[in-house]
Amino acid sequence: MARETLEYIDGYRSSCKYHLNGNVNIILSAPHGGSLMPDNVPDRTNDVYICLSNTHNNCHDDKRCKIIVIKDTRTDEFTENVANELNKIGNLKPFVIIGKWNRKKVDFNREILQGTLNHPEAISAYENYHMNLNDAINQVNHLFGKGLLIDIHGHSQGNYSMIGYMLSSDQLNQNDLSNPSFQTSIESLCGSNRNECIRGQTSFGSIFEQHGLGVTYPSLTNPKPGSRVFFHGGYIIKNYYSKINAIQIELPHDIRTGKNKLMNAQNFAQAIIEYMKTNNLLLTK
Repeated sequence: MARETLEYIDGYRSSCKYHLNGNVNIILSAPHGGSLMPDNVPDRTNDVYICLSNTHNNCHDDKRCKIIVIKDTRTDEFTENVANELNKIGNLKPFVIIGKWNRKKVDFNREILQGTLNHPEAISAYENYHMNLNDAINQVNHLFGKGLLIDIHGHSQGNYSMIGYMLSSDQLNQNDLSNPSFQTSIESLCGSNRNECIRGQTSFGSIFEQHGLGVTYPSLTNPKPGSRVFFHGGYIIKNYYSKINAIQIELPHDIRTGKNKLMNAQNFAQAIIEYMKTNNLLLTK
């Protein structure tokens, strides 16, 4: 009988927890749901700007990045529920990395300067998260040759989900996605038909909707985000897509925290399995 829960190991000073004893080519990452507030790590205050220019004496507004500290409520819990459901449904044990420190202390989904403000303890926590994520990717590639990284986030922009493949809303709002200048985080799955793999019948968004998880952009029925706020993918998928197929998903509040959150996690797990089977990606050991 399949185990209902996975056993996790604590990362550096409990900054994250991880399960790397996977038996399927699925990696779940949840960088922004943590709540722990270590006393000796200063807050990343939201009124700070980081200069992205190498010449800090000439840092204009277009070369600065604002620090964001709002956590994604219960994405850590929801990700763990999805992992448990994968295990229950088909004895599928994914590789999992979940952030436990609050985003005020470290942001695992930004480059290291923005994510840590150069504080030594924050750097150690950040490096531990990415060491484990990188280890998971290397294991998946070694064991299976290919896989899928799903980076799970939450948003409060509206009652819809967003599937991020590194395509901006302006790009998704075009009728044809085959422009060779467009770069996605799942190119190996798209082949010559990017329109189908991003918003066709076999796309993750379409399968997500078919499992009762609400309006999702992009999908067959909702191909274009229009003027809605759309998050197309952050540091994690941009940093790792060259090593593994990577998707960022932004979930509305009700899916991850509402009264049906356990059923939603089950439906999410089933959608992952169907998506990977449909795209000839699911492999186990």
